Amino acid sequence: MIFDRHFSRRRFLTTSLALGTALQFPLRSEAAQSQDASLCKLSAEQEIGPYYLQDNLLRSDITEGKAGVPLILDIAIIDKRRCAPLANAIVDIWHCDARGVYSGFAKPSDSPPTMPPGPPPTGWGDPSHGGPTHDGLPPGPPPQSQPTDKLTFLRGIQRADTRGNVTFRTIVPGLYMGRTNHIHFKVRMPDTSLAGEHVAHVGQVFFPEDLMVRLMHTEPYRRNTIPRTTQSEDPVFMHQHGDAAIARTIALHDDAYEKGMRAQVVAVVDPDATPLPVGVGGPPEPRAS
Repeated sequence: MIFDRHFSRRRFLTTSLALGTALQFPLRSEAAQSQDASLCKLSAEQEIGPYYLQDNLLRSDITEGKAGVPLILDIAIIDKRRCAPLANAIVDIWHCDARGVYSGFAKPSDSPPTMPPGPPPTGWGDPSHGGPTHDGLPPGPPPQSQPTDKLTFLRGIQRADTRGNVTFRTIVPGLYMGRTNHIHFKVRMPDTSLAGEHVAHVGQVFFPEDLMVRLMHTEPYRRNTIPRTTQSEDPVFMHQHGDAAIARTIALHDDAYEKGMRAQVVAVVDPDATPLPVGVGGPPEPRAS
């Protein structure tokens, strides 16, 4: 299904208001001092992956007509220093479509590095594609892939509002070889322009495992013949605290998640820090405190 078939702009806005109490930002700046300090521990860094593009597409609707289960994604950003909402942060998100394809990389590369053309696999240390084993990975993130097209679906950025929130209209991500269902996001601190970049956090959004198993049996996801990688088989999820990045979800039509869902994650960041890039090699990254 295509998002716009079920959600007009008016429907999106009214749904957002109606669900506001169900998926509220957990901290208010005026009450931050009274909150449990454990709520303001830094979120663990996760790898950026090889398919990030700095496209500066300032927009909330990133679907571009892509078919899939409609998803309203809320990301709430907390400033660790003040234990309060981080307003005006720049949040980039990007993810694959129902077939496992990323925009910018939809066409086969002329010289793919040890991987076949088609939907991009996990690009670093996937033994099924001739790479080193996960235990033998070099440090750092996977190497950046070279774009093969100028498509922009399922990519976009938003500035956080005064409560530290950004909201995107998208679809539930599909799957590809070696990775479970996920959405990438990056938190940048504002400069003189959206292109000004001080990266304060890189993370990934995951979803409840049983829900993803259920949705991957629906159209158009079930047309993807690539075997699904479970969360326990995904090296990023297992080595980079993916269990702490599972979104809270709610169906938009009773319990019919197949007709649309809303999800929320919270990212606690230090806006002054520049975390080191991480990869899936070696032991799990320590949880930031």
